[in-house]
Amino acid sequence: MRRRHGWSYQDLAKVIAEHARALGVPMAARREKVWRWEHWGVVPEADSQRALARALGVPFRELELRPWPRWLPAHGGMPDELAWTLDGSLTALSALVDDAADDPRGYPITDERTLRGAVADWTAAQAGPAPDPSLPREGEAPRLLTDADDPAAQDTAGEAFGWPGGGPVGPGDDPVGVDGTVVEWLETGVLGLRRLDDRLGGGAVRHRVAADLRLVCGLLRRGQPSGRDTRARLLRVAADLAQLGGWAATDTGRLGAAQRHYLTGLRLAHTAGDRPMAVALWGGLALQEVIAGRPNDAVAAAEAAVRAAGSAPPAVRALAASRLARAHAALGAEGAFRRAMAEAERRLEAARTDPGPPWLYWFDPAELTAQTGLALLDLGAAAEAAPLLEKALAAQDPAFLRDRSLYSVRAAQAHALTGDLDTALELGREASRLSRYCGSPRLADALDTLKEAVDARR
Repeated sequence: MRRRHGWSYQDLAKVIAEHARALGVPMAARREKVWRWEHWGVVPEADSQRALARALGVPFRELELRPWPRWLPAHGGMPDELAWTLDGSLTALSALVDDAADDPRGYPITDERTLRGAVADWTAAQAGPAPDPSLPREGEAPRLLTDADDPAAQDTAGEAFGWPGGGPVGPGDDPVGVDGTVVEWLETGVLGLRRLDDRLGGGAVRHRVAADLRLVCGLLRRGQPSGRDTRARLLRVAADLAQLGGWAATDTGRLGAAQRHYLTGLRLAHTAGDRPMAVALWGGLALQEVIAGRPNDAVAAAEAAVRAAGSAPPAVRALAASRLARAHAALGAEGAFRRAMAEAERRLEAARTDPGPPWLYWFDPAELTAQTGLALLDLGAAAEAAPLLEKALAAQDPAFLRDRSLYSVRAAQAHALTGDLDTALELGREASRLSRYCGSPRLADALDTLKEAVDARR
């Protein structure tokens, strides 16, 4: 919050003192107390909080409803200045799961400068050697992250995960609770959640994703998994869940929470050395920015996805190119859109013999056709978009209920814009019928937009 306002510690201390005096409370402007709030976890006294709330325009009732620091307007952003290491990734993951109980609709969307900074940080991290999550960092003694603030939890957590006697695993212990079989269950579970999202929408899986992220975070923090690759696989599962969590948050209108999931997932994917998942995370963030109406940020995230793709499998590179195409279309750059979409089509054609990672099962020619139609709709080319969206619907897996309902309503919008109201109403009724099985705020908004388009043409 302080950085977003361009305040130094002393600046903020002066602001608080001035507003405290306006409330009838004499207060010295001491920078040291602000420093302690940020670095020592000291909770500001009630008068300081009221003065700060007054300065920020936050109603005083919020201080009771959302205790410090959750009432701060900037709460919910990524933790600052984390290293791109295992510890940095686990710190970001812990912060994400610790805030999962709060209403993510209150999380702010990062400003353009913050997002560009995230792109620069990620790019710089890729320039160095990929971290080995099974080894300590340079200058760091081997250690295990524990719940030091909750000794009671430490006493029982080990037993819960199969570690003898509770507590951290020692050199002679065999942590049978966290082995390849457990990780395989978790990997399979993420794919299952993705299938549920396809059918029921992000609202149906959001809390399940949060619970699984908490579980994986606990496994990573409380003990040394057996086998050199088990920790890396756990990190990949966490990155996969973060990507799905970002998508579920986007689908339910929680755009700030979506960003936080994606940015946390990027750290996890980097630590695990999983570049294809980094593509999915940057691509998801780009699409979220398109939906949020921020095309410049969408292009920045999509360009990062293209750089991450590098020599990835063709399907992954096709995904990156399609996200770049959507971003350019949102920006109104038709030529750049068509070039990027042609690249996506070329890469996806090459993917017939190399389908890519298992989590990319949904990205097929029907999906790419739908994305092309949506981009054309963003560009105002409704006549060109309508047949593509109908073609995508004809080829799409019937089990993808949420996407089928969304693409139906977008096709209906395209027809309404061209004056074909009969087809628009027919597709709108189909979208409404499907929406009963897959709740999605995005779909509800699209249906409202369709109604306005039809009413305007009558």
